[in-house]
Parts: sequence; C-alpha cells; structure tokens
Amino acid sequence: MKFLEDVGYDGPRHFDAHAYRTEDCVGVKDFARGCMRTYLILKDKAARWNADKEIQGILREINAGRRDLPQTGKYSKSNAKTLLSYAFDKDAMMKKRLPYEHLDQLTIDILTGTR
Repeated sequence: MKFLEDVGYDGPRHFDAHAYRTEDCVGVKDFARGCMRTYLILKDKAARWNADKEIQGILREINAGRRDLPQTGKYSKSNAKTLLSYAFDKDAMMKKRLPYEHLDQLTIDILTGTR
C-alpha cells in the first residue's frame, strides 16, 4: 500500500480478499467498506511515516555513502554482471551502523498510533 501511494499509482485500490462465504449481500458490502477503511488508515500511516523527521533521518543514515555503488535499476543480465563484477568493501560495510531496530520500533509506533 505504501509503495502504491509513494509512486502515485492511480488504479483500483482493493485487497485480494473475500468476505466469508456465509455472508449475504449486506455482509459483502460491509466487508468491502471495511477493506477500503483499512486501506485509508494504512494510507494515512504511510503519509505519517514519510513525514516523520526522525524516520527520514534514519533512512538518510542507512543510505549514506552509497554513491559509489553501481546503479543498476531493473534486473537485466547486464546489470547482474555489473553487480557480480563489483568489488564490495566488506570491511567498510561491516563498520557502517544500520539502525533497523530503531526504525522498526518507530514504524510500529506509527502503525499503533503511539507516535
């Protein structure tokens, strides 16, 4: 859902889910309304996540120093060869702090409404 909103997707927004087979027409409509409500709640949470300065700072920290890496974009045989032939500096990679645990907690805080 976050990805769809972040890239500006303008197609249908629905979940590949189904109401209980025991539901009648009213129940199916309740289910559809609930799915849309859930989508809109998650859309709001994604916007909050994107706007959170601390989260964005952590993402900048995680992604800092990656300018020298090969820019491969989508998968292709050529891009795979580029990555396979690149000499990654494993020691430098191991020294870099990756604060994913803190990012994970902040994400949960946003999802649960405590942030």
